[in-house]
Amino acid sequence: MGAEKGKRLLTMRALCERYSVVDRTIDRWLAAGILPQPSAIIQHRRYWDEADLVSRERDLARKAGEATT
Repeated sequence: MGAEKGKRLLTMRALCERYSVVDRTIDRWLAAGILPQPSAIIQHRRYWDEADLVSRERDLARKAGEATT
């Protein structure tokens, strides 16, 4: 199954760079539900849809804002 046209998939390395963390932290965040699960696994490598990550970041920011009010 290939990626949909226009969909940007990020590797584990790209996620680590995006959030300035190591891969073990990404695994912990996945287990805790902080990050969405990978949208694709290709040749035993995990890939995340950038749009899913942006959506999750917005949801977390909105919830954090609601918690402070």
